[in-house]
Amino acid sequence: MDGSGVRGVEIDELLDSRPLSGLQLYVLVLGALAVLFDGYDLQVLALTVPALTKAWGIAAPALSVALSASLLGMGLGAAFLGPLGDRYGRRTVLAGTMAIVGVSSLAAALAHDPIELALSRFFTGAALGASLANAYTLTADFMPRRRRATLITVAYCNTATGALVAGLVAPSVLGHFGWPGTFVVGGVLPLALSITLITTGPESIKFLLNRRPDSSAIGAILRHIAPGTAAATVYLQAPAQVLAGSVRDLLGRPYRAATLLLWLGYAMNSFNLYLMVSWLPTLLTGAGWLPAQALRAMAFNQLGGICGGVLLGGLMDRFGAERSLAVGFVLNAIALLAFLIVPSGFLSWGALLLVIGACTGGAQFAIVSVAASLYPSGILATGSGWASAMARIGAFLSPLVGGALIAAGVVPTRVIAGLALPAAVCVMAMLGLMRVRRSA
Repeated sequence: MDGSGVRGVEIDELLDSRPLSGLQLYVLVLGALAVLFDGYDLQVLALTVPALTKAWGIAAPALSVALSASLLGMGLGAAFLGPLGDRYGRRTVLAGTMAIVGVSSLAAALAHDPIELALSRFFTGAALGASLANAYTLTADFMPRRRRATLITVAYCNTATGALVAGLVAPSVLGHFGWPGTFVVGGVLPLALSITLITTGPESIKFLLNRRPDSSAIGAILRHIAPGTAAATVYLQAPAQVLAGSVRDLLGRPYRAATLLLWLGYAMNSFNLYLMVSWLPTLLTGAGWLPAQALRAMAFNQLGGICGGVLLGGLMDRFGAERSLAVGFVLNAIALLAFLIVPSGFLSWGALLLVIGACTGGAQFAIVSVAASLYPSGILATGSGWASAMARIGAFLSPLVGGALIAAGVVPTRVIAGLALPAAVCVMAMLGLMRVRRSA
């Protein structure tokens, strides 16, 4: 029933009954571009560190505050700015945060010392944290349930694509324009996307049905995705309780147990991912590899993440999100433990790292889609934002733990194999989510 009591069609049922329209594909592209630019901006400072240390005459550790500032900002932005999309609109907040990313990146190009750089990077990180939550939510709100996990994961994998683009572009930009050039690129592109979102991007139809049911934009969107369907006959299924759009909703009934399990799985997988990202080359060279071999193995790991994300998204749509992720985490734990018994070699360990990349990086791209089936649209930006914030805790702790283990003299194979424990926690979290779903 719609809000007037006239029998109509629920928006998810409508989306499921139609093929993907050009507008839906356009939304997918916009979301993917936002994620790609996020990936670029996340990687660009690390790539610019050598040029900065030379230009400013400082040691690399002097930039550690700036490197950490963006991660801190991302966690805070995801938790406290991401939920604004549930109140003011996903497109509106995404466009605003992309503008902040652009301006703060341009400000970084004008920095004169590490403190100014750290300040600009904090604002960049905060805007990135909020933009990721709303790019994901805007995309999810337009995708049919039968293909939602696959399509969201395809968009989210562009974090890795953005990092790859940064790696390919940075040497040329640094050579022609110096270190400020990399931040100028990272500023201009998000500003262009912000303008595109405001001028041509649609607001989430689910947000409009929930918050602005009389908006003429609903009819305009329906003319693209379901021609001939009257706006008055389309409604959004209301949740069983009134939701305020805050973290209290996530921790209240009926979402508390599922929320905590999602946070646990997301944070533990993030711990594994960022420990590997931070220390894998060091661990491999410590095991006797040449630096060039270690860097190639890192590329294997990242490639596995992209391929694994797309594969997991398809499996989640077919067999269920928690079941597919649980199997992936089991395979991950087995591959990690295999480092204790498989002899060192580029092909043998490279194959293991490909599997680990698929099951760790792939799961990191895919697990975010669990929120779309867990939370109603009215709190989806809040749910995805806080889940991302919890993942940042794991990302923040893992380089510290990895560094402490290496400093303590733990052999590389045992450090890598030890990551099977967080992977096992991820398995338990997914199995717990399956139980919660059945009992709901």
